Amino acid sequence: MPARMNNDSAHVPARYAEPAAPELHRRRGARAAAYDAYLASRTWKAKRQQWYAAWLTAAGTPPVCAACGSRWTLKTGHLHHLTYMRLGREEPEDLVPLCARHHRQLHAIFDTSPSWRRLGRAAASAGIIAVLRSRAANQPGNSDSAPVVNVENTATRTSSQESRDIRR
Repeated sequence: MPARMNNDSAHVPARYAEPAAPELHRRRGARAAAYDAYLASRTWKAKRQQWYAAWLTAAGTPPVCAACGSRWTLKTGHLHHLTYMRLGREEPEDLVPLCARHHRQLHAIFDTSPSWRRLGRAAASAGIIAVLRSRAANQPGNSDSAPVVNVENTATRTSSQESRDIRR
């Protein structure tokens, strides 16, 4: 005689149940829309300018892409978030300068790889940037290696909330 299936999951309060796929996608979409709005805001533009000034003060030289060493400017450069925990109140060490190409590549790797995401955003970003730096250094005709931008001095642990956000 087959064992009876225990259907206790029907008695789980809704707030503890896994969200249905449409609800999960709606929440992801809402977070993405809010983030996109932030990146288009005056607040983010001012934060980028503050970051740039802090970089110049600390390093004494203009920033470069952490992956390839190309010139980074406020107009064309991207800043990669090592954490979203202080979104809107980012510290300079929360952000890493990247050219548009390498920022897209970093996200293409991170966003599609559960293995990288399990490391947490900061540690995975440091590892992926190292991979991209190695690839850039091995390009034909590239005799110069990219200047090293240290992303390991940042917090490498993510909070449990950020880890949950990464999995969503």
